[in-house]
Amino acid sequence: MKRLLLCLMLVMIVPALVLAQLPKDGAARQPFDPKAKKPSGSGPAISYHGGPVMTGANHIYVIYYGDFASSTASIIDNFLENLGGSGAYNVNSTYTDAQGTKIPNVLAYNPASDSYNDTNSMGSKLGSNFAVPLLQSAFSGTHLPVDSNGIYLEIISPEVSVSNSNYCGYHTHSTAVVPGMDIKYAVIPDPGPKHYACSGNVAVFGDITSPNGDIGADSVCDTAIHEISETVTDPDLNAWFGPHGEDGDLCNFVYGTTFLAANGSHANHTFGDLDYLVQTIWENTGNGFCALSLP
Repeated sequence: MKRLLLCLMLVMIVPALVLAQLPKDGAARQPFDPKAKKPSGSGPAISYHGGPVMTGANHIYVIYYGDFASSTASIIDNFLENLGGSGAYNVNSTYTDAQGTKIPNVLAYNPASDSYNDTNSMGSKLGSNFAVPLLQSAFSGTHLPVDSNGIYLEIISPEVSVSNSNYCGYHTHSTAVVPGMDIKYAVIPDPGPKHYACSGNVAVFGDITSPNGDIGADSVCDTAIHEISETVTDPDLNAWFGPHGEDGDLCNFVYGTTFLAANGSHANHTFGDLDYLVQTIWENTGNGFCALSLP
């Protein structure tokens, strides 16, 4: 539990054509590090660099890759179904494009139509460049629609080995998935019971479990709000970021006010009828703080 995962160079997880556009700290959510730098008063923590933000009717799609228990998928699905319209996600509405258009507090997801399980079509050992082929397989097989307002989450089962996966998740974009379209996606390996540095419950609070009794699923949700928030505010890696990264990076493993879930673990939100511990997001109204929720 005391041993932290080492951070890898971004070149190992992001295609070279995207690497040149990355903000300073990159687009990866790093495992918990108590010595991680936090925003200081020396300058703006986050600023606008002119790129687009996602101001449309944004939609989540999920590829579950590998063997997932139905209970694990249910925890993640419930979170994603209820994230749009929530106070937690509404923090992203403090970000605008060059015309002043806000990111809407709307994020559609229906697990019946917007997700599918790929049972290891690319094998149980994935290299560093699996993300684009996995998306292309989902599109060519008509498992998921091609959506310019879509955010595609590739959630990888802990039974699947992912090369160089010493990160909790990352987001990026590519025009190589579908010619002529800019596809936004994130990769989130389910850390399972082994990689506790991606679990705020274990790494920050010292809990022996998580609100829903599934540390892997609960930490996936924690990483999901991080990567989704960064995707809508910085989809092409040239919009909102600062010296310490994007709006999720600035509040990585910062949880605000918490309460105890029924099993005694720490939580800070209720989505649907389940409790979760998910990180705060940097708000952009000028006050500059890690916000748990905005009305």
